[in-house]
Amino acid sequence: MSSQNIKLQRKNSMTYFDLIAWITENRKAVEGCIIDNVFLVQNTEDTYILKLHCGGRDQELIIEPGKRINITKYNYPKISSTKITALRGLIRGDIITNIHILNQERILILELKRDEKKIIVELLPRGVLVIVDKNDKILFANEYKEFKDRLIRIGETYKPPPTVEPNKEELEKLIKKGSIAKALGIPQEVVNYLSLQSTTPDINLIREKIKNLEISLINGEIKPCLIEDTTVVPFPLDGCKEYQRFNDAIDDYFYTISQKELSEKSSRKISEEKQKMITTIKQIEDSIKEYENKEKSYRQLGNIILSKAYEIDQLLLDNKPKSKKIKLNLDGVEIELDTSLSATKNAMRFFDEAKEYKRKIEKALESLDELKEKLEKIEKQEIEKQNEIKLVLRKKEWYEKYRWSISRNGYLIIAGKDASQNESIVKKYLRDKDIFLHADIAGAPATIIIAQENNTILEDDIYDAAVIAASYSKAWKVGLASVDVFWVLGNQVSKSPPSGEYLNKGSFMIYGKKNFVKNVKLQLAIGLILSENSVSVIVGSEETVSAKTKYYAIIAPGDDDKERIAQKIIKIFSRALPDIKGLNALKTDIEDKIPGKSKIVKTSITYNS
Repeated sequence: MSSQNIKLQRKNSMTYFDLIAWITENRKAVEGCIIDNVFLVQNTEDTYILKLHCGGRDQELIIEPGKRINITKYNYPKISSTKITALRGLIRGDIITNIHILNQERILILELKRDEKKIIVELLPRGVLVIVDKNDKILFANEYKEFKDRLIRIGETYKPPPTVEPNKEELEKLIKKGSIAKALGIPQEVVNYLSLQSTTPDINLIREKIKNLEISLINGEIKPCLIEDTTVVPFPLDGCKEYQRFNDAIDDYFYTISQKELSEKSSRKISEEKQKMITTIKQIEDSIKEYENKEKSYRQLGNIILSKAYEIDQLLLDNKPKSKKIKLNLDGVEIELDTSLSATKNAMRFFDEAKEYKRKIEKALESLDELKEKLEKIEKQEIEKQNEIKLVLRKKEWYEKYRWSISRNGYLIIAGKDASQNESIVKKYLRDKDIFLHADIAGAPATIIIAQENNTILEDDIYDAAVIAASYSKAWKVGLASVDVFWVLGNQVSKSPPSGEYLNKGSFMIYGKKNFVKNVKLQLAIGLILSENSVSVIVGSEETVSAKTKYYAIIAPGDDDKERIAQKIIKIFSRALPDIKGLNALKTDIEDKIPGKSKIVKTSITYNS
């Protein structure tokens, strides 16, 4: 623990030591994974999600250049863009073969199988995300940058930032001043943890301690620790919350920061717009006051001239002024008159000016009303934005990597998305008293109802699971209206084939009698569950979804692609729930629950009037 207990500043990016620990802990979880898709996190400029398919599991790798990389359990809202399309073209479907650190810097390399490409993630300040070919030629960069000693641009050869090593004398001076972190280019948290003292005369001894920490992290001696709103580290510090896994500590720490940053960024943008609007309103209100004063003044001058019209006309007639303009003091007010006009016409000139300012007042009042309406909308938007941020950030449950539903009596239903997941759920989760279901067609997911102790799985629950088994089978893709589904107990399912036979990955032997649910309609309900600060998407039979929410749509095999159907469903929900903003953030989640080309056959929505 620290004896030089210097207060830590809030960490904004992973350190070199964090990166070592993260790679040590997560190498096996990332290497061998297929990059299934790539997204940009909504409301960010440069936060990327790589959807990875890793054997029997799916996971999301979040990358923020200059900040962090980790596997995330949070459901960040995802969008596409032109930049993302380019990135997908380079890495989608590729396999991550190796991950390592470049040059003992905060630079992570993810080596890819196809054409020996590499993803380079710089976690340094002003860091970039680039894709390079086997010769380090840049194929993609998240942004183009020109530095003093390197150029980040497509077609250029990638060069890492240069490192500057201070000489021994400079090191000693900095250390004597107590600036050990600055002298050695290490975080203050490492200085605190290793109890490094400025009184230590031997620089080599300090470096040895640092090297030993590095080795211990490489060897897996990781003790994750999070100090709320301050730092996350792979070693213990005073006052920290301990974690089992460093990845989870990083995920929670940067999730909290990203949530605050989203909130602050959104609030700042709205606040700036609001302040601009308030300033404009104040300027118009000031102008209206000025116009009112001038309108009143010109009208008053016109009235004075009219009240003295005879005297003025006589004065002008008797004196015949040579000048075209003359100033007269009338009732204590100095007024400039046009000597070529009669008193009445002079008065009318002032009345015309008064009318002009009257028109300006009316026009300004109209603008003022419009701006005040806009201000009200901005203030409402301020609240909506806060709700939107709360809406889209939530933790994922373990079963969300599979197809899943909750039956009408509360049983968890899970189904595989592919052969690997079929294998995984049977090996990991299928117990003797669970129920295994499969559509009676080639190309269907292994589906399980997880039994609960002392509770009986009813026919209704089996039907709910049969809908999942049927809907995510090949039957949907070929456009069938219904399909039979069989079910057995978990103890009737085996991976052991008869002697001399072989089972493919994701295939199983069923022993004993099969029970059938006949003619299961290929229809899925997709609904929204509303809670205080979040909205989540559920899927299942109409019976189970309608029991949990009044906001849902029923889909069946059709001609519209998944993206179009997801957009239509969001539109339906948005009309029904106008006060809940940010529903577009759920598009990816909704799209993921649609089996294939579809049509909406029914909605059961109570619309707000």
